Amino acid sequence: MIRLLHLLAIAGLIASAVYAYSIKYDTLYQAEQVAKLKTRLRKERDAIAVLRAEWQLLTRPDRLQGAVTKYLDLEPIGTAHLGRLADLPAKTDRGDEIARKLEALGLGATATPTAKERAPSTTGATASRSEEPRTTGSTSTPTPTRTPTAKR
Repeated sequence: MIRLLHLLAIAGLIASAVYAYSIKYDTLYQAEQVAKLKTRLRKERDAIAVLRAEWQLLTRPDRLQGAVTKYLDLEPIGTAHLGRLADLPAKTDRGDEIARKLEALGLGATATPTAKERAPSTTGATASRSEEPRTTGSTSTPTPTRTPTAKR
C-alpha cells in the first residue's frame, strides 16, 4: 500500500513539474510575441511620422501656390459670381405627406390641420405685432404687456 502511495506521489510530482515547465515556456513564448508586436508598433509609428512629414512638405502653401499658378487658370472671385437671395426659387408647399399616405391607405382624414387650416399664433406679445418674426437688427420696440399684480 505504501509503495502505491509513493508511486502516486512521484507521478503527481512529475506531472506538476511538466505542467510548471509548460507554463514557463508558454509565458516566455507570449513575452517574445509581445516584444515582436511592440517592435512592429514602433516601426509603424515611425512610418506614420514620416508620412505626416511628407504630407506637410507636399501641402506647404508656397508650393501649392506655385502649382496653382502653373497648372490652373483661376481668376479672382468678383461680385458677378455671387447670387442674390431673389434669384433662388420659391419653396414649394408639399402639404401634409403623412395625411396623403394615410388617405391612400384608406385610413381616412386625420386630426392634423393642413397648412391652410392652421390659425396664426395668438400667444404673448406676438399677437399684437405683425406676422413677420423679429430679427436681431430690428429697430422697433415691443409693446410692454401688463399683468395684473396682486395687492399685498
